[in-house]
Amino acid sequence: MSAQLESNSASENNNNSVKDVRLLLLPDTSSDGNPASVISRSELQKNFIDDLTQTVDVGHVRRKRVWRVPWFILLMCFMQISLHWIANECMQKRLIFKSGWIGEYWRLLTYMLLHSDYYHLGLNICLQCFIGICLEVEQGHCRLAVVYIVGGAAGSLANAWLQPHLLLMGASAGVYAMLGSHVPHLVLNFSQLSHRYARIASLCILFLSDVGFTINHFCQHHNRNPRISLEAHIAGGVAGILCGFIAYRRIRPSTHRAIFV
Repeated sequence: MSAQLESNSASENNNNSVKDVRLLLLPDTSSDGNPASVISRSELQKNFIDDLTQTVDVGHVRRKRVWRVPWFILLMCFMQISLHWIANECMQKRLIFKSGWIGEYWRLLTYMLLHSDYYHLGLNICLQCFIGICLEVEQGHCRLAVVYIVGGAAGSLANAWLQPHLLLMGASAGVYAMLGSHVPHLVLNFSQLSHRYARIASLCILFLSDVGFTINHFCQHHNRNPRISLEAHIAGGVAGILCGFIAYRRIRPSTHRAIFV
């Protein structure tokens, strides 16, 4: 009799433990029984992944996830790194932006492919990847390329107008153009973007950090060795804001996850 009672109690405890495991596997429900909070969190996580990926049908396999590739940013990084390795003094003189550029219009853009040293190159590579990859994924290659090129041209023209005696190299004008173009991108698509507040916070921190570094460089080194072209930075940022409102589009939910190849 006691053995039967022990077996019954053991089975009851086993059933309770199974029930507890099932309860742990079930989503948390609100008072009315709707798992709203869990669904909202899962949707946010899915939207963040879908910002960078696309599901396609391949053969008999449905919904295979494919990562989008930011071809323009990768191409610019490849060209900048390659030229830094192979460009000799003669090639740098042909590509750098300087006074007397009339008739040599390629200098308006090719200066963005040159950098003074590895620190300058690495900083701009990291910044343009951090700032531009999400923009290219969400807005497309051509739109980001237009913003980048317009910002670079605006930076060189501003330098030619305000500091015509100085040479100019580096991709900072294009980087600032992409940074400024986040403003129209967020204004046009604020409700469609995932982690939008985190984006705003990170961009503000990045911008304020660069402003602080520039102020410290002016105070400590009087903007020498190296000299920072504020004219190119400001012109690139303003051009990015204006060009973004013209070139960027509103992202529809149906086209937000369109793949760019």
